[in-house]
Amino acid sequence: MNFTAKRRVLNKIRKKLSNRQGFSLGELLAATIILLLASQVMAQGIAFGARMYNQSLTRSHAKQLCSTLTNVIETELRYTTSISTDANGELKSYFSPTYGKTYSNFEAIDEKGKEITSADEGGEIAIEISNDDNKKVWQRLISSASYSSYGLKARVRSVKKENENLFHVILDIRDKDGNKLITNEFDVIPVNKLT
Repeated sequence: MNFTAKRRVLNKIRKKLSNRQGFSLGELLAATIILLLASQVMAQGIAFGARMYNQSLTRSHAKQLCSTLTNVIETELRYTTSISTDANGELKSYFSPTYGKTYSNFEAIDEKGKEITSADEGGEIAIEISNDDNKKVWQRLISSASYSSYGLKARVRSVKKENENLFHVILDIRDKDGNKLITNEFDVIPVNKLT
């Protein structure tokens, strides 16, 4: 009896299913449109997420580059002895504890070692020194690899001697499009007596 009851239920289901003709063209089109819209929304969401992730990494690397450059510039200025400034107190050259006499302030240079003169552009921070042949060359303060991540660029906007024992520095970090990401203003008190 149990077997016949199951058989009857299965026969009823088969009869109902056999009467169906399948999907209509309208149903198939509606399902396709819904699937396309859902996949487009997913693609846009993934693209937005990837863009936000890259921006977050760029900002993180910019903060790290700013911190590294701040430390290097602080060390250079903290232990310098001989400086020359212009009439406004802007640093022109100094004696580096690491490289000896410099012939420039902290300047931005490009990958080829040429000074970037535009005030709105950034590059790699370097100082001009004499090499063994007494030729003036640009000495990068940190490795070029530090900038290559995400195309970051830096610019020391100002190094000003505020009084006898204080330098005020303004450092900008920019992205590959030239947009300013971080500005760091800091003061350095030299250890040695400035001459």
